[in-house]
Amino acid sequence: MVRLNKNGGPRNPEKIDRMCALFTDLSSKDMKRDLYIVAHVIRIGRMLLNDSKKGPPHLHYRRPYGCAVLSIMDVLQSLSEIKEEKDFVLKVYT
Repeated sequence: MVRLNKNGGPRNPEKIDRMCALFTDLSSKDMKRDLYIVAHVIRIGRMLLNDSKKGPPHLHYRRPYGCAVLSIMDVLQSLSEIKEEKDFVLKVYT
């Protein structure tokens, strides 16, 4: 889980090196399947349309905001071609 601020940046910039995942239990049989990284984006905040300061400030709700998907095969192919680190962008569909 990664927490972002309202501008889309990391909430704790000093911990940016911890925002990663390592999958060690994938076999070669798994890698031949269609695998995807799926990101569920959840908004935590008030249940108002305009986020004005009216109402009780202590109530925060979790609600779905969007979803993003990235194919593992696309990542593996591009990494084998360039042989260096690369950033991948996931488009969030709201």
